[in-house]
Amino acid sequence: MSIGKTPASVRLSKVKRPGGVLWFDLQRLAQDDAGTWLRGPVGSPWGTPSDSGRLPVPTVVLLAADRPWVAWWVEDPADRRLEIDVCLPPETVEAGWRYVDLELDPVRHEADGRVEIEDWDEFEQARRNGWMTSDDATLAQTTAERCAEVLRQGTEPWLGRGWDMLRQTA
Repeated sequence: MSIGKTPASVRLSKVKRPGGVLWFDLQRLAQDDAGTWLRGPVGSPWGTPSDSGRLPVPTVVLLAADRPWVAWWVEDPADRRLEIDVCLPPETVEAGWRYVDLELDPVRHEADGRVEIEDWDEFEQARRNGWMTSDDATLAQTTAERCAEVLRQGTEPWLGRGWDMLRQTA
């Protein structure tokens, strides 16, 4: 694993159909066999087409160009959790990374180990309104179910690595 000495700024863009682009200005943290790791310290800027702000809690993000998901470790004292954004495989762009959200979000709540898949209502609305293809919908469902099972089993090394990186960079 390589961890850079000076974090480089990376724009992570999350495309919500038809809502527009959400963006986060994060820092490059590391690159390893699991993928690219980014960090969002408290105060990192974010924005949407109608709002903007700063991250209230630290986060670490893992993504790779060959996977249909992006993992977010969120150090929220009220609900420490690992969220997975199911998406079309992320792509590198000039400013950093970009991915198209497919709505379903497997989440592991660390306090009680509960795993759930969130945003079925948004997923169904996107399907009904034609904002995702049937192939994208199939990818979303199978990926969400597979990721939820990984979160339940807890055996993948990158699951703990995210929490370790969050502790190291806090």
